[in-house]
Amino acid sequence: MSEDKIEQTEDTKEMKQQKASPKKKSNKFVAEIKKLRKEKEELHDQLLRKIAEFDNYRKRTERDFLDRVLNANERLITDLLPVIDDMERALAHAKESQDLKALIEGSELIYKKMTSLLEKEGLEPLESTGQDFDPEKHDALMQMESENVESGQVLDEHLKGYTLNGKVIRHAQVIVAK
Repeated sequence: MSEDKIEQTEDTKEMKQQKASPKKKSNKFVAEIKKLRKEKEELHDQLLRKIAEFDNYRKRTERDFLDRVLNANERLITDLLPVIDDMERALAHAKESQDLKALIEGSELIYKKMTSLLEKEGLEPLESTGQDFDPEKHDALMQMESENVESGQVLDEHLKGYTLNGKVIRHAQVIVAK
């Protein structure tokens, strides 16, 4: 067959297919619409599941975070319990005994135990007396005249200041030289 005849035959087939009954076309479109609707419903269902999954994840992480915040000091408090036990024993002993020296020594041991424990946690006292006044570390209660100390230096410490892991958590209350 010649090329023209082949083209005509293909064109004829194409025209016949285009002229196919509207029912066949309609059924084809209906099937395609049903397929697309089903796909849309599946995607919608999948989206709803992902939204619910994310919401559950968000709630779970919020609960975990709150739990961590509430129990953050559990280890520190557990470490402090023996200090409380020692203090209770010292107080009970002090009520029974009139030995003031033993009470003082026991209190010093308890103090050392507690400060040692807090130092392991990163707590450090601020050294203030004789230092230059630093508003980042000190709260000035008052100024006093002094011949022995230069103006602007800390004369006396009324309340000790502390840092926790390098951050000032309580400013020292000091008296500053004029």
